[in-house]
Amino acid sequence: MCGILGLVAADRQSLNIDDAEVLTMRETMQRRGPDEAGLIRINESAIFAHRRLSIRDPAHGQQPWTSGDQRYALTYNGELYNVDELQALSAENFEQPLSTRCDTELLMRTLIAQGAEGITHLQGMFAFGFYDAQEHHLILARDRFGIKPLYYAVINDVLVFASSITAIQKHPDFESRPNRRALIHYLMTLRTHFGEETMIEGINQVPSGCVLTFDESGISIKRYWNYPKNNEDLTESETESETESLLIERFSEAVEKRIVSDVPVGMMLSGGVDSSLLGTYVKETLGENFAAECGVGQTAEAEEESQFARQAAEYLNCKFDLVTVDEKSYRVGWQELMAQTGQPLATPSDVIIYRLAQSLQQKVGVVLGGEGADELLCGYTPIHGIGRDYDELQRLIQSEDEDPETLEYFLQQIESFYGTSQEATLAEMYFALATVFPPPAIEVLIPDSSSDLQEIHKYYQKQLKVKKNKPHAGLQAMTRFLHQENLQSLLSRLDQATMAASLEARVPYTDHQLVEAIWTTPLEHRFKIDDEKFEYEQLSIQLERDEILESKSILRSLARQRLPEELANRRKASFPTPVHEWMQNEWGTWVHATLTQSDFLKQQFDSKQLQELIDNPQRAGMLLWPLLNLALWGDQFSG
Repeated sequence: MCGILGLVAADRQSLNIDDAEVLTMRETMQRRGPDEAGLIRINESAIFAHRRLSIRDPAHGQQPWTSGDQRYALTYNGELYNVDELQALSAENFEQPLSTRCDTELLMRTLIAQGAEGITHLQGMFAFGFYDAQEHHLILARDRFGIKPLYYAVINDVLVFASSITAIQKHPDFESRPNRRALIHYLMTLRTHFGEETMIEGINQVPSGCVLTFDESGISIKRYWNYPKNNEDLTESETESETESLLIERFSEAVEKRIVSDVPVGMMLSGGVDSSLLGTYVKETLGENFAAECGVGQTAEAEEESQFARQAAEYLNCKFDLVTVDEKSYRVGWQELMAQTGQPLATPSDVIIYRLAQSLQQKVGVVLGGEGADELLCGYTPIHGIGRDYDELQRLIQSEDEDPETLEYFLQQIESFYGTSQEATLAEMYFALATVFPPPAIEVLIPDSSSDLQEIHKYYQKQLKVKKNKPHAGLQAMTRFLHQENLQSLLSRLDQATMAASLEARVPYTDHQLVEAIWTTPLEHRFKIDDEKFEYEQLSIQLERDEILESKSILRSLARQRLPEELANRRKASFPTPVHEWMQNEWGTWVHATLTQSDFLKQQFDSKQLQELIDNPQRAGMLLWPLLNLALWGDQFSG
């Protein structure tokens, strides 16, 4: 939607950078905002810049935005959906009427009137920099779940912030170096962030749901939003029908707010239950014949999977197209995305989403996507199931009434599936099941990685800390962890892929009022075990296979009322990408040459262990995917 950039010097010092250098930084974000551009020197200590993708009131709202008295300046990326409330707040504090229909002006007035406290009033997705020239006070803020990116670095006592890593890297005094700990974390999880850290040393992200302030006292980061209290103290007085009614009300409102636009709106339609259900609400608001598309890699398996998307499109009676990506188009898109984002790809699907966004951008200016449903409503049975399996093991260990043979049988399953013992923490069970390169493999592949692995381990132990003697504590901890960590990765992927195509993406399942409402409902309504079918202790993944456990139960219940049964009951499935097949066949020579000739990989990895992986592509399989990304991404450090 937009790209923002700002430089603010500490202690009212003068900025030692000229306009041409700032423009070079700004123009790395041209695709984020192809419609307009702006730059202002607020004073000797501060510069703001902006690239605009016009969605609301395209004729007005040019940025950076300044107040009439020039005291305040704003550079903003986002969409606010509660304009009526913000207009009422504006009327209370300002006599002069609004001059635009753009939410930029409303945001400026909210911040002038209430400062950082006004951020809690904002509903939507946003990242912005707000500067008070009189007080030499900068506020950076990011929406509650990190839908919009916001990076920053301190370079020679100057705080530099931007919507992209590449913009900061173009600062003439910034020296790009890989962040070793984040690199190791990427190999383990395919996440391009580790907490606040990025893959580039010295560039951090403003945490989601947080506000960063910068003034004479330095940098301070505070959380302005947090999850409601956990649901472990809830009674069973809240029934499934009540939870379902709450979901219907809040989700309908979330979609309705995100349909408002001054440019055409469409959606990404995968044929999964999340996007198909979303489509029924889009249809109610936009009517039939809205644009919807699905992206796939060019394989027979993908073509078969796309039939679910076609079926959903026929049911919705929308204008549907299938975007097919071949291996040549994929490789070109891969390079384009890396150049835009300054980061390796998170998943093989990134390029598919990018090509899909390019196609949709020819028809609409805004698309809706289904990201966030699995994280909120417990849709990942293997991963959410870690929490449930942990809970069940603890219950059996502590129970005095259970048959010892039941505990022994379940523990055997745990040891077989996870490779852990009954003393394992939730974090250790997660590492055992959900990492690409597990810690022992990292220690062999990367010399002197022990200290970094210890830091990563500490972080996950904290993130996956389980409250003792609380029902569903493991599942609750895993749900929160995935909503914080996994969702942020998905949202980052969506933002990068759509912004590289100059397309705005909106995600109704991340509406914070929807999240707050569902968060306080019983977990059993989301991750549901059929007591009538349950006969003996099994792992979650087996319970799902036997149709005893249903993920996203409350969402599927709603979907059955609005969709054909085949779509409503469709199990979670990652959309197939042919990357593995291409690496083994069409890309074989290129993959081997790229990995073998990479100076960056040679610097980071044990040469013998690395070569063993390279020389055995069949056995290595998708382990070569993150290594390929690092080889291509690392060219900037070795070239």
